[in-house]
Amino acid sequence: MKGITEKFKGKKILVIGDLMIDEYIFGKVERISPEAPVPVVEAKETTAKPGGAANVAVNLKVLGAEPFILGVVGKDEKGKLLKKMLNEKGINTSLLIEDETRPTTVKTRIIAGSQQLLRVDWESKKYLDKKIVLKITEEFREDFKQFDGIIISDYGKGVITKELFKAAAEIKRNGKIVTLDPKERNYPLYHDVTAMTPNMKETYQAVGIYPETEEDAEKAGKRLIEKFKLDFALITRSEKGMSLIKKNKSYHIPAKAKQVYDVTGAGDTVIAVFTLALVAGETPEKAAEIANIAGGIVVGKLGTAFVKPEEIEKVIEEGA
Repeated sequence: MKGITEKFKGKKILVIGDLMIDEYIFGKVERISPEAPVPVVEAKETTAKPGGAANVAVNLKVLGAEPFILGVVGKDEKGKLLKKMLNEKGINTSLLIEDETRPTTVKTRIIAGSQQLLRVDWESKKYLDKKIVLKITEEFREDFKQFDGIIISDYGKGVITKELFKAAAEIKRNGKIVTLDPKERNYPLYHDVTAMTPNMKETYQAVGIYPETEEDAEKAGKRLIEKFKLDFALITRSEKGMSLIKKNKSYHIPAKAKQVYDVTGAGDTVIAVFTLALVAGETPEKAAEIANIAGGIVVGKLGTAFVKPEEIEKVIEEGA
């Protein structure tokens, strides 16, 4: 498995989904407000990073792939900022669509020390206007042949529609790998993708089985495969690791994280690495192992983070 990240280089991956900015306000707390029983945060620093589907694209880029983004931002200053941040990272935004009827999604987290105190969301959860939906699905159908794989990153903000999944099913039948990071809101829309990567809560929401044990994970995974017409399912089970469920076989991988510091964006890293490994020709089992390593690394970092190829290779080498 050593050297796997070399195979990631140059792979063209289309990321479709809900784009956002993850904003962080860092400070310290030394007193309680006299106006209300809440801590007063003395702000010291503000940072902003691409989040949601945009973070998936950043993960892909850092791993040596060539990501393209198909999604929507508002026609506002935050939309301009997100596009600028992505362009500065060398991520192709030519398929990005501006929608003047909605704001660019921003999640602002207020952090004191290593403790997140509050999150403020600026967003619209309405499904996209039909004209925008048509534009996205047309772009998808016209451009899919140039990509090695497709990731659908659903954060429930309105970009994922039944029209998109109809197109995705057609594209999968054309031999493309299509993976999905799901959101409960859109379970009725999902069908016919290569794999989906739900966490424990999302798995329970989808099929009514909480995958606490390996046996429960196998039952839940088989239901996911049947319900959503998947080739296989990769269930992320927090400190219990991951379970890859195929139609006739299951594979359970222990967690690799040495310390869990922040789970923000961990699902983005997992689906990016898992998809890249599949596209690079690895078996689903090997792809799941590599994604598990990457997930274990990223939860040890604060905030929306990514994993470098050398970090993955180091863990692989240490375990060899």
